[in-house]
Amino acid sequence: MDLHPAEIVIAIQIVQSAAAMVLAGLLLYFFHTFRHAFLHHWACSSLALAMYLGASAAALGLYWRGPGYEFARFLASGISLGAAYPHVVWLMIGTWEAVHQRTVTRRLELTLVGAAAMFGIVSAVIGSFDPLAADLRTLLRVELRYLLTGLAFLTAGVLLWRAQRSAPMVGARIGAIGFCLFGLQMLHVVGLNLAQGAGYPPPFYFSYVGLIDFLFQSVIALGIVVWLLELQQQRARRAHSELEHVRLHDATTGLPNREMLIDQIAEMIDQTGERRIAVVSLGMNRFTMLNRALGWQRTERIMRDVSLRVHEAIGQRCALGRVSDRDFVIVRPTLDDPDKICAWTESLLATAIRPVPLEEQEIFVTFCAGVSVFPDDAREPELLLQHSQHALVQSAQIGRDVTLYQQLEARAHGEVEAALRFESELRRGLSEAQFELYYQPIMAVADARVVGFEALLRWRHPERGVLRPAAFLDQAATIGVLDALESFALESALEQLAEWSRQGKTRLKVAVNVSARRFQHDDLVDEVMDACSRFGVAPDRLDLEITENTALRDLPHATRQIAALHKVGVRVALDDFGTGYSSLANLIKLPVDSIKLDREFLAGVLDNPRQRDLVAAMIALGHRLGLEVVAEGVELPAQLEFLAAHDCDLAQGYLLQRPDVPDACRFELAPVPG
Repeated sequence: MDLHPAEIVIAIQIVQSAAAMVLAGLLLYFFHTFRHAFLHHWACSSLALAMYLGASAAALGLYWRGPGYEFARFLASGISLGAAYPHVVWLMIGTWEAVHQRTVTRRLELTLVGAAAMFGIVSAVIGSFDPLAADLRTLLRVELRYLLTGLAFLTAGVLLWRAQRSAPMVGARIGAIGFCLFGLQMLHVVGLNLAQGAGYPPPFYFSYVGLIDFLFQSVIALGIVVWLLELQQQRARRAHSELEHVRLHDATTGLPNREMLIDQIAEMIDQTGERRIAVVSLGMNRFTMLNRALGWQRTERIMRDVSLRVHEAIGQRCALGRVSDRDFVIVRPTLDDPDKICAWTESLLATAIRPVPLEEQEIFVTFCAGVSVFPDDAREPELLLQHSQHALVQSAQIGRDVTLYQQLEARAHGEVEAALRFESELRRGLSEAQFELYYQPIMAVADARVVGFEALLRWRHPERGVLRPAAFLDQAATIGVLDALESFALESALEQLAEWSRQGKTRLKVAVNVSARRFQHDDLVDEVMDACSRFGVAPDRLDLEITENTALRDLPHATRQIAALHKVGVRVALDDFGTGYSSLANLIKLPVDSIKLDREFLAGVLDNPRQRDLVAAMIALGHRLGLEVVAEGVELPAQLEFLAAHDCDLAQGYLLQRPDVPDACRFELAPVPG
């Protein structure tokens, strides 16, 4: 059965319309995936093309059916041309965005598309009802549209091809070729129509021109799909690269982290053979204090500025990384001996300690350093870094600028001798009554009334002065005299409390710290009761302070021990609350009488809103559980005002009084301001 040429054209246009719809859907899918504006505008262009082709097929079908459908055919022609020119405008907008990587404003887009639609509708109206204006209608509806569409696609193809010169992508090149071929095909159709109008017969393939259009549209669609798949693959590679960069670099400074730095040390060892490589660890002094005073963000700004300063000073042959919040590491190939490496590091420290400008002030930062050397100290990158960090820790502890790891080995024997001598002094101090108790008042926040004192152990060393427990408790536990020291502290505190009672201060209480080891003893309650009996002190005037970690070592035993102490009247406080593990989860299980908030929490309440909320919540939590809340480390009047505003029960700290000997203790304190 022979088909009429009009039927062939209509069928091809319907197929083209459906294909344009499919391409539009595909472009919209990729737009939602990539969020590129040009994809959205090309999708709009494809939808407009589908509308143009569908309406054109309808108009041609109505014309083929004969008279009686003039108005319907006019409407179909108006819709067709009203969509044809926006199709071209959206195509050019999307191409401009793809080439320039910029987005056309919504207002400009609506203006251009509206003007194009209006132009198309006017083209459909002109000469519609004049039988003598057939040539004019053909010029406006066919030749002009094909001409403008062809020029637009040809221009878009050239622009896309040129945009790919710096980073060519196969899909974009295919799409650009498809654009150019489709544009040339449109101009070819213009030529055929003009020739036919001049009296030349149409070529044999004229009815199948739409198939050629469809072929080139398919090339365009293929190119765009391949291009977008390449973009998706490129984005995946970029995301993987970014994740890898985040995994191997410090977020603030952009410097290599520990893992990457170890790889760089290994690479440098391979490159230099047996020549020396210095691994220099730099640690900022007072980092914790700065972080607490300035906040994390401003401290990180300081570290970024310092990293830039150090990077500029060390030169390109060295590698620089950040391995922790306060520590940088430099890897330096060198021919110097260890002493010269030490001198180089000291000069670097002098460069790094210049004041760092921060907002309207200057922050003075200092560093100490530890150095390990390949191959003298180790041959493995990980071990070299560990030795460098070990030397840095020693520098920080002894207040030295630079420590070579080699010096630690020479010092090790002397340190053992010093430890043995210290242990001997510790035993002698216990036998010669060099230990004593200092007392710090505990004040009721509501009325500034001193309700008791915490007893704090001190060693009055004949050569080193007064030492705090941190300086000797570990050694005391090692050599087995910790129990004796704790018994001394308990008995001395009760003896002093009895003395204060004889002076008329009968309502005072005393708090004594108990170690984890001592708290596990089954005879703890008997020892406490015996001491209270000997000094004539009621057990309910004694508070024993334990840490979270002490209690949670053996939770069932801790619960039984606290219950036994309660039975005889002794109260138990949870010291340094919030610094151990599982605080909130296990607090309910521990039948303590009070919690003591660690000084770390109170330090930030004045300048850190989150810290304020946290401390307020901890106070409220303690009260909700029926516990007395004690705040340690009160050093500023504003901190005391904060505690009063949140109904904290008790407070102690340097603001009220530093720990001191009994004769210097104050029993009356100033009330809370305001």
